[in-house]
Amino acid sequence: MSEQIKNIKICIIGGGSHTFIASILRDIALTKSIHGITLTLMDIDEHRLARSYMLARKYFDELKVPINLERTTDTKACIEGASFVINLAFAIGYDHWGIQVEAAERHGYYRGIDATEWNMVCCYPSLTGFKQYNVALKIAGIMDEINRDAWLIQVSNPVLETTTLVHRQYPKLKIIGYCHGAPGGVRLLVEKALKLDMRRIEWQAVGLNHVVFLTRFKYNGEDAYHLIDEWIEKKAEEFWASYVPGPWEETLSRAAVDMYRLYGLYPLGDTARSGTWKYHRDLKTKIYWYGPIGGVDSEVGWGIRMLRNQEAEAKLENAAFNPSIKATEAYPPVKSGEQIIDFIDSVVNNVERRMILNIPNNGVLPRLPSDAIVEAPVYVKGEVIRPEAIENVPNKMYSYVWYPRIAVTERALEAYLAGSKELLIEALMFDPRTKSTEQAREVIDEILNLPFNEDMKKHYK
Repeated sequence: MSEQIKNIKICIIGGGSHTFIASILRDIALTKSIHGITLTLMDIDEHRLARSYMLARKYFDELKVPINLERTTDTKACIEGASFVINLAFAIGYDHWGIQVEAAERHGYYRGIDATEWNMVCCYPSLTGFKQYNVALKIAGIMDEINRDAWLIQVSNPVLETTTLVHRQYPKLKIIGYCHGAPGGVRLLVEKALKLDMRRIEWQAVGLNHVVFLTRFKYNGEDAYHLIDEWIEKKAEEFWASYVPGPWEETLSRAAVDMYRLYGLYPLGDTARSGTWKYHRDLKTKIYWYGPIGGVDSEVGWGIRMLRNQEAEAKLENAAFNPSIKATEAYPPVKSGEQIIDFIDSVVNNVERRMILNIPNNGVLPRLPSDAIVEAPVYVKGEVIRPEAIENVPNKMYSYVWYPRIAVTERALEAYLAGSKELLIEALMFDPRTKSTEQAREVIDEILNLPFNEDMKKHYK
């Protein structure tokens, strides 16, 4: 174990997360080249923090992994001395998110006011991202004050808005966003639909977070987009008739194929969950495009998601606090497939890896703002992130997909930075569900007056 490794500290904000913590702990345990680091977990919820701490302690002890483990409820203490700051915090919480959606639906905004063109993914707050923006800026502000050399890794949503906001407010901070949607989408397409060997696939994808399209697709070194065309022509209808897509399998949906036909590139991962209102007007429409549950973002899908959240919470509780359960049996020591720890290993140990990350644009997609954050293939080695040259981007990707999506980001961030309730209302004037200014004002008022949004109400005046 080198002195360099002993000096590395990973800080996890929102360390009580049920979504990512088990995967991160597994990947740390299985990445021997970073053994000896300090891992500091931070959360304002002391029970969740204790749960993650106990799970980590058990996991590392069972595998005899030398990790210096710490916990704190103090954000600044966590960030101090860290080489990497991972933000997993979802400050609004899933229960409160559901209440907000129900409030919006009472005013005619199906699936909430954040559901809009190219942002139909539930739990991706743009207009209502106030708490997420506050957390991200607090973290960035502390880093700018005491730890400018650290990397900020943004994982919790909305990745596009929070990373763009932080990059613009603190342009000298080193920041990336991480999302597993594109790699997971490629694997679904290759293995479940095309029945090909993933090891022989070469692919490239680019866009904005949750708005990512396949720009290169090769099999055995040769262009293989025609294999997607053949599957659509000969097998897709049979597939949709016999297979019920589970949550997060929207890459295989009728909507994904329709987007491919419209825009010329295949949508990956969470991209297929979005699109325009064509796919999302009501549950009946969603069921046609996404199958019997209408996709994970429908009201049916939301119910399934909440049940899965409860199961994940219960599993974490048992694995952490039940002495008769081994953590490594609950979460077998197999790499998760996430690349958060891979990124850290590449930076610390100069191991070059190709991965999909959210990075400052700086010309990657030249027709989008240079200070926006784009999702793109990059090579990471040490402190250097080298974007891959992008190919095969049709003009209509900008005009019909990325421009509308980045406009949502710009409106949400402008309203947040201005603290303007009127700009929130004005943003809803672009929404086809808005029939009057009074309707928009009433829904904003109801959301701001929810008891857990008192801080948000004070901000937007």
